[in-house]
Amino acid sequence: MKRTTQLTFGLSAALTAVLIEASADVSNTPPSSITRRPDMMFTTRAYNKEALRLVIQEANQVAQELKLPEELPIVDTNLLQYHIPPYGMFRFVKAIGNVTTSNYIYSVSIDGKFSFLDSAHQLSDHLKWSKEYSWPISQLDTNAAYQLATQWLAAVSMDVEALNRDCNLQIRPVMVTGEGAAARFVPRYFVSWAKEPEGKGSEAWVELFLPTKKLEILHVMNSKYILRKPLQFTNLDLLLSQTNAPAETNVPAKQ
Repeated sequence: MKRTTQLTFGLSAALTAVLIEASADVSNTPPSSITRRPDMMFTTRAYNKEALRLVIQEANQVAQELKLPEELPIVDTNLLQYHIPPYGMFRFVKAIGNVTTSNYIYSVSIDGKFSFLDSAHQLSDHLKWSKEYSWPISQLDTNAAYQLATQWLAAVSMDVEALNRDCNLQIRPVMVTGEGAAARFVPRYFVSWAKEPEGKGSEAWVELFLPTKKLEILHVMNSKYILRKPLQFTNLDLLLSQTNAPAETNVPAKQ
């Protein structure tokens, strides 16, 4: 469970730490110099505010497309947390940021496109389902898991056809106990598409709880399989001209 939760926050934090070590304090560097040298930590309050607005807008769109149990519209005042990387980092890794509601984490992390969705309750869900569900392996239904996973991927404009064409499909329960005909499983399924052998990384994966059709994780790692348009900043020159104060990038939302 922890590996997927950490991917959204841990990857961003680790990358930020590396870039901080490699950069001077350039939060007030004028935008004209960005074109001359890679000031990864350059950003402005105006840029961060607009980036947050765009990510919230995209989160609302995704929540509607997936019919998630969210209180809509998602607005900054009902977020639990958000993270907006500096503009200088966006120029190089094209990650705009993520927002966290009481139910899900929405991440715009690959080429400026929505790419990751994570349940905010993965650990508690896992503990609850592990206690309440133990089904005989004969009830395994990989077809139903596949159908749900691909419906969700298609709903948010991921290229399921290309994933099926390019990758090896794997469908398995996340937790199995026992062996052979006596084995039992928790009906939380892992559906993944990988070009490399198992365990070497996936292009995309979905985790879901089949009895209630609960979407836990949806990750697409390769931009070529994300058919959504990247989020667009229409007034970057103006946003980047306000260099008089550093911006908050990783803070709890307003209460």
